[in-house]
Amino acid sequence: MNTSSVSDPYAAKRPSFFANTSFLITIMVLYPLTGALLLTLVHGGTPVSGSLLRPDKSMLPIIRVVQSAGEFLILAVPVLFFAARHTGGKNPFSQESLAFLGIGKKVDFREIVFGLCGILLLQPLLLTLTAVQDLYLWPSLGDAGAEVIRQRDMMESFIRHLALVRNFPEFVLVAFVLALTPAVCEELFFRGYIQQNYTRSISSGGAVLLTGFVFAFFHLSAANLLPLTLLGWYIGYIYNRTGNLAGPFSLHFINNLAALLLLLFTEAGDAAMGIRFESMVTLPWWWLIVLGSFFLFVKVILRFRGTLPSTGKLL
Repeated sequence: MNTSSVSDPYAAKRPSFFANTSFLITIMVLYPLTGALLLTLVHGGTPVSGSLLRPDKSMLPIIRVVQSAGEFLILAVPVLFFAARHTGGKNPFSQESLAFLGIGKKVDFREIVFGLCGILLLQPLLLTLTAVQDLYLWPSLGDAGAEVIRQRDMMESFIRHLALVRNFPEFVLVAFVLALTPAVCEELFFRGYIQQNYTRSISSGGAVLLTGFVFAFFHLSAANLLPLTLLGWYIGYIYNRTGNLAGPFSLHFINNLAALLLLLFTEAGDAAMGIRFESMVTLPWWWLIVLGSFFLFVKVILRFRGTLPSTGKLL
């Protein structure tokens, strides 16, 4: 018997594995199509080309609005609608519908503190994995590896353009678009709906692993698939232990905000940072930092398990 179902008062109302997976696939297909359609409309009806990945400053506010609107329309709105449908509520924002997604529980700030410590301690490992892939994996794949790097560089160039800020109000807008909106919408979809529903039909651990991988695949970046999978597993673990989306919201937002600040404070952008990290992973002292941070990460996880009250879940 799945112990997570015992602690979940909505277990009987959750969709089957097939229904949950069908919804997941539908959203995964619609999301890029909707994004391309919205960008085409912004572009005056002209199909999206490479030039739109390097927009001029006059187009940035519109593209930022489109970026946020796409996430809310394709990820958040359907999830709220289906949660209300499963609970029999007419209002997607009713207490029962939100509770179905893990929203509304009292926040234990120890969860947030432990979660943030884990996110920070995981960063050296994630950066190292990216650098090792750039040094050894992608070059070994020849043209296929070069295409992976090309696609990543195009996307990062687009993000750098979106992150272009000239004053503090614009920074707040950029943080809303690139940090807060993805944190809220993606956690509602992946952890609040998909992962929690999978715990009804497969084990809690299986739900975390499967959802974490799909979360990484959703970002359509082969170069970042492994780091994003690990990040998705960690955030999924936090949600599995607590059943409260406040933790995943906060962790995802802080992770995005840290990446945004790193991008803004690096004069030459991510390319220069990548070169520096590639050189650092060849140094013995850097691996001592990685091992030390990972050891502390494991200690945080163990302390997290021992400090918080039991949720009756497997992990």
